[in-house]
Amino acid sequence: MNMYKGIVCLLLMSSQLLFTRLEILDTDPTNVRLLSTREMRFCYISFVQINGTTYLIKQKKETCLRKIVGVVRDSITAHIAESFGIGTAHQVDVIPAGKAFPGKPSKDWPATIHSIAPGKMIKEQQSPYKKMKIQQKDGGFRLDMLGWMKKHPQLIVIIALDIFTCNHDRHRGNLFYNKATDSFCAIDMDSAYKYPLSAIAYKNFTSMLNDKKLYLDNRDVYTLMQLRKHLQFLIDNHLPKDTVMMYDYFAQKAGFVPGSKLYTDRVAAELTANRAMIVKSYEDVKKVVAVVDALIKRYQKRCIKN
Repeated sequence: MNMYKGIVCLLLMSSQLLFTRLEILDTDPTNVRLLSTREMRFCYISFVQINGTTYLIKQKKETCLRKIVGVVRDSITAHIAESFGIGTAHQVDVIPAGKAFPGKPSKDWPATIHSIAPGKMIKEQQSPYKKMKIQQKDGGFRLDMLGWMKKHPQLIVIIALDIFTCNHDRHRGNLFYNKATDSFCAIDMDSAYKYPLSAIAYKNFTSMLNDKKLYLDNRDVYTLMQLRKHLQFLIDNHLPKDTVMMYDYFAQKAGFVPGSKLYTDRVAAELTANRAMIVKSYEDVKKVVAVVDALIKRYQKRCIKN
């Protein structure tokens, strides 16, 4: 326990270096102007303005204790996404439980603060991606997703991110598209690390590898090469021990610590399960990279023969 506390203290001391992107929690709340608040089914959504920049505040309702750990998952996945560069996903940080903040209806519950995604939700605009389906909720990675991935290189990055973080809920309402810049921005990844999405991806890619009738064209193979590259990047840059430490940082910041009224048996079990999924999914993604590599090489050999 003392070692754990030491690690958490070290992370908290270095938080200014790790999270300079928003620096919102170092801002005096008197400088924050509440623009609007909207009550949703499971949460409150508020918009605030800080030094001329607009941010979104999201807080789960107190009746939704089962969803409260999502503040940690939303923050850790955004942190991982940021390694691809600003713009791949919105930026997210935690506003702690016990801290009063404009747009945060309950002082005693944690909330998250988000940068505003450019563009609009795909489902709200007419674009070539209006009917896109890259959600991996029901069956994991599917062969038909290659067709969408071939249309835009950023979609390959986002799908790689979803596989790596086990984010199964990538629907048309949490993916923004900016027509002016022809770019995507992923949001709302608080369902990550709950389901073994990377293990399912490994199973599905293995089935593709074993399917002797499967045909891939050159663009399919190139897209798989890009997917392999992005997954390998995530493997190289987000070791499970580091990701778990960052997860614990956000959990500590949110107020999920032993002795807190938020630290119920259910919350403790969910935190433990998420940490275990981080470790397991990392190993599964390494297997995904290996089988995708084998699939690519099989088609490269076929091309050489022909």
